[in-house]
Amino acid sequence: MKRVKNHMQRGLEQCRKDVRKFGAVGGLMLLYMAVVSLFFGTCCPIRIFTGLPCPGCGITRAAVLLVTGRWQQAWQMNPVIFAIALAALYFAANRYLLGRKAKEMKWVVAAIAVLLLAVYIVRMNACFPGKEPYNYQKGSILERILPAYWGK
Repeated sequence: MKRVKNHMQRGLEQCRKDVRKFGAVGGLMLLYMAVVSLFFGTCCPIRIFTGLPCPGCGITRAAVLLVTGRWQQAWQMNPVIFAIALAALYFAANRYLLGRKAKEMKWVVAAIAVLLLAVYIVRMNACFPGKEPYNYQKGSILERILPAYWGK
């Protein structure tokens, strides 16, 4: 029992260190997402500039759906969220529970990137334009500066 308690204390201390080290970055990211979403209706720089979805399109909404237990809707929004969630759990278990580095994470992240691209290609072919999140967002920067950009 004492060993488990020591693991938990070490994990909590590592978590505190990480929050102190990276908390400001996380807070700035949330602030960016909130402010930019208010002005542009999205926080994705690719969508803001081009109006087109990117390979990660729908991940934020899928994460919210996953966390709130709406798994089927999360899958429909972007199925890669399940791989991302498993990778995050793997990383957290290694870092905070086992107290070791997850050396394989660079390969896991690379695999997720390939998966995102593969899903993007398939879904853009099958769903674009029209089915959320694979639709064109009017009012992009390119559309504003180049009126002929999206068929005007």
